[in-house]
Amino acid sequence: LHSHILSYHIIIYTATTSTSWTTKPIITMADTPTPTSQADPNSFATSMTLSEKWCIDFHALTHHHQSHNNTSNDDNIKNNTSRHVEGILLISSPISKIYADHPTAYDALTNTAKDATSKKGATVALADYAARILSEILPIPNDQSTASSSSSLPARVQTLAQARHHHANQIQSQKKRYSARPKKTRGGVRDSELPYVLERTDCCIVEIDGEERNNDKEKVLQFYLHGEFAVPNEGGDSISSKEILDGILSRTLTSVLQTLSEELTSHKCFAHIAAVVLQRRLRSMLQPPRNNHFDNRGNSTSTDQSYLDAVAFLADGSLLPRKSGRSILPMASPPAIPFYSPEGSEKLTRVVTVEVGSFWRKFLNDDGSVAMQRRERQQQQQQQQQQQQKDEEINHSKNNANDDDDNNSNNTADNNKTTVTMRGMIIPKGVTLIVGGGYHGKSTMLQALSYGVYDKLPGDGRERCVTHADAVSIRAEDGRYVNRCNVSAFISNLPGMRKKNKNDTHQTTTGGGGPPDTTRFSTKDASGSTSQAANVIEALESNASALLVDEDVSAANFMARDGRMRAMIMDEPITPLLYRVNGLFLSKEHGVSTVIVVGGVGEWLDVADSVVLMKEYVAYDGLAKARSVSYQFSYGHVQYAGKGVVHRLSWGVMEDKSGGMDAEEVKEEKERGPVTLSPLRRRPEEVCVLERFRDAAIHLMESGSSRLWLYRDDHGRDVLENGESGCGIVNQDDDDGIVDMSKCSQLVGNASEQLYGCGICILWLLRQSQLHPEEDLMELLHRMEVALDNGGMNELIASAEMKPSPDDANTTINKRNSSSLLSSHTALDLWETVGYAYRPRRHEVAMALTRMRGMTFEILPEKPLEDGKLSKEEEERLEAERRKKALADLWNNRRKK
Repeated sequence: LHSHILSYHIIIYTATTSTSWTTKPIITMADTPTPTSQADPNSFATSMTLSEKWCIDFHALTHHHQSHNNTSNDDNIKNNTSRHVEGILLISSPISKIYADHPTAYDALTNTAKDATSKKGATVALADYAARILSEILPIPNDQSTASSSSSLPARVQTLAQARHHHANQIQSQKKRYSARPKKTRGGVRDSELPYVLERTDCCIVEIDGEERNNDKEKVLQFYLHGEFAVPNEGGDSISSKEILDGILSRTLTSVLQTLSEELTSHKCFAHIAAVVLQRRLRSMLQPPRNNHFDNRGNSTSTDQSYLDAVAFLADGSLLPRKSGRSILPMASPPAIPFYSPEGSEKLTRVVTVEVGSFWRKFLNDDGSVAMQRRERQQQQQQQQQQQQKDEEINHSKNNANDDDDNNSNNTADNNKTTVTMRGMIIPKGVTLIVGGGYHGKSTMLQALSYGVYDKLPGDGRERCVTHADAVSIRAEDGRYVNRCNVSAFISNLPGMRKKNKNDTHQTTTGGGGPPDTTRFSTKDASGSTSQAANVIEALESNASALLVDEDVSAANFMARDGRMRAMIMDEPITPLLYRVNGLFLSKEHGVSTVIVVGGVGEWLDVADSVVLMKEYVAYDGLAKARSVSYQFSYGHVQYAGKGVVHRLSWGVMEDKSGGMDAEEVKEEKERGPVTLSPLRRRPEEVCVLERFRDAAIHLMESGSSRLWLYRDDHGRDVLENGESGCGIVNQDDDDGIVDMSKCSQLVGNASEQLYGCGICILWLLRQSQLHPEEDLMELLHRMEVALDNGGMNELIASAEMKPSPDDANTTINKRNSSSLLSSHTALDLWETVGYAYRPRRHEVAMALTRMRGMTFEILPEKPLEDGKLSKEEEERLEAERRKKALADLWNNRRKK
C-alpha cells in the first residue's frame, strides 16, 4: 500500500553549549501538507519540561485503508468525540548528552578508536543495542491496557517491526477461521533473539554539522517509532496540542526515554559494544587490505601492523553447533563440545593479541570473552560457595573474604590493560580443506565461517569467531537466472561452437539459434554446474576474498572428475573447480582463497595448502596425512588436454583455441576482443534503467520468504485496463523483476529485512547507473559502499525518489531535508512491509541484481592502459614464460651435475 503523509511536528530542542539549539525546550505544532524540518513561526507553541536530551518529531500518516487501526473500537471514536491519528515518531539525541556523565565512554565511542572500522563498529553496536532495548520495553501501553480516566484517550507507541506484526495480526483476526484455537505469532521478541549486529534503518547513528572544535561532526542517535493516538475533535483539522502533549509525552515517551537512557549507560550495553569492537579489530588483523578500489572502507593501513594471513579465526572455547537446523541459538554444553585448536600444529594454531582500548577492556576477560557484571559474578560465587562449603569450617569463609579482596585488587589492576590474548585456529590463505566423516562437524564449522563475516552478540557462542568480511558462500542453484556472465574458465568448447555455419547468427543465450557463447553466457534456467560457475565468477566480480564451498550442496561434475571419467570422456566442456582453485589463489588479479568441505572425493587432497581434519567434533591438523595419501594415489596422473598435470591450471589467460580453426575463424575470435577467464566489465543496460525498472517499487513475495519482486511503479501512471498495476513494457515476461535469494545462505535471520535492504540498494544502483554511464558494476558497488558508510541505509532511501543529479554523490541525508525520508514511498512501503531493513553486504546486493529476472547487462570495453603499462593478459603471459624458462634452467643445471 502507498500512504499519503500529513505532518504534525513536535520538535523538542534542548540546551547545549556546543550547538545552536535554543536554551528552552519548545514544543511546536506545524500543520503543513508538505513536511519541513523547521517549525512554522505562526503555529501554536508552548513550553514544557520533559528531558534535556531528546528531540521528537511526529509525522501523521493518512492511509487508504484504516482496517488495522487498533483504536477504532473505542467508545469515544464511535461517538465521534475523537479521531484516530497514526504516524511516525522520529526521536533523536546527541551522544554527547546521553553520555554527559560518562566522558570516558563518550571518548571511546567517538575519538579514541584506533581505526575507522572499530569506530564504526562501536556506533553500530550502540544503535543495535538501543533497538533491542526498545523492542523489550515497547509497546506502551499493552493491548490489554486501557485509559486511566475518561479524559485520557487511548495511545499506543511501538517499534516499526511491532507495528507491522500488530497490523498483520489484526487483519488475520478479522478473517473467518474454521478453528477457534488462538494462533501463536512472532512479534518484536524475534528482533532481540537475532544474534547478529548489523546497521539498520529504524535505529542508527547519524552525523550532523555542529560547532565543535576541529570541525568534528556531532553524532546523534536516531530511532523511528510507530504511534497511534486518539485525539479529540475540536471542529477543525488541527490536532489539539494539549491532548498530543499529554498522550505522547506525559503518558508514554517520558518513561520510555528514561528507561532507554539508563540502559544505554549500563554494564550490559558497554559489554555489548566491547564484543563488537573486539570482533571488528580481530577481523582487520586477518589479512592486509586488498590492492583494489574497495580498500578505502576504514581498514587500518598502518605499515607496522602484523597480519595473520588468514581467512578466518576460531577462538578456543567457542560453541559452534546450534540447537537445531532451524535455530540460531547455541546448543547447550554439554552435550555440545566446545571448539579447541589442534594441538601441536604450527600452521593452524595461533595466539593472538588484540588491542581494544582501555575502556572496552574493562568489559572483557583475558581471553576476549565478555566479563560478567561484578554483581552477577558475586552472586554466582555466593551460590557456588553455598553448595561447596555447606559442611566446612567457619574460618574458611574468612579466607574466601580475603580472596574476594584479592580479586577486587586484581580487577583494579586490570583496568589499565588495553589488550586481550586469545588462542585459536586460523584458516590460512590458500586452499583449505575441511575433511572428516559424516556427522563429525565439518558443515557446522563451515557455517560458523560463513556467518563469521557478521558481528555477533555476547552469548552466541561464536562471538570470537571471525571471517574476512569479503568471504562468499558458493553453491549450486538449479534454475537461476544468468545474463552475460563470462563462465569460460569452467565451461567452454560446447558442441557446435567451432563447427558452426558461417551464416548462422551467434546467440548468447541457450534459447536456440546457435551454441551459447560462454564468455557472455546467458540463460533463464541454469543447471547445477553452470549456476555454480556463474556464482564463482560473480563473486570475483564483487571482489570476494575467499570462496566457502560445501561438497554436499555443490554440483558433482563442477567440483571434480576422477581419473576414470577423464579417460572415458576426453572432450568434456566443463573444467572442474578442482583444477582452478590453485591458479585462482596464485593469480595476481584476484588472489582468492578457497575453503572446501570434502568427504567423498579424495583428489582434493592433491591441491590442498591446509587441511583441517574433524574427528568426533575435535579439530586436527591433517596436512601431513593428506600429502602422504596424495603421493600414494597420485602417481601416473592423466594429463588434462595435454597441457600438464591436472589440478594445477593457471588463471588469467584462456587456453589457445585456434587449433582446428581456419584463418577466417581465427580472425573472428581476435575481433571479439581480449580473451580472459576473469569477469568482463558489465553494467545494467539502458533499457533496464530507463524503461523496464524505472521508478521500481519493492515487494516481498511472501512474509519471511527469500523472494523479492521489483516491479515498475509510476504512481498511478502505469495501470492496466483491468485495474491491476503492471509494467507496460513491450516484450516483458511475467517473471521480470523477481529475485530468488533462497540459496544465498549468508542472508541473516529469515532474510526479509536484509533482502529488503538489497532491494533498496538495487534501486539506488539503477539510479546511479544512469548518472555514471561509464562505470561498470564493480565501480557502482564501490560507490554504493561509500554512500552507505557516509549516510547509511536511510540515505539511499531518501535519495531513491529524488530527481537524479550529479551532485548526489557529495550529498548526505543530513544536508537534505529530513522529511524527504518520511515522505518517501520506499520508506512507507518498508515500514508497512517489514518495519525496518538491515544493511546488506555488497556481495548480497550483487547477487540480487544479477539474479533479477529481466535484468540485462551490456559489456563495456576494457579501460585504456597507461603509457608503459602492460595488460593483465600480457603480464600473465610473460609470467608463464618466465616460469617455464626458470624450470628449464633448473633441469639443465641438474643434467650438468
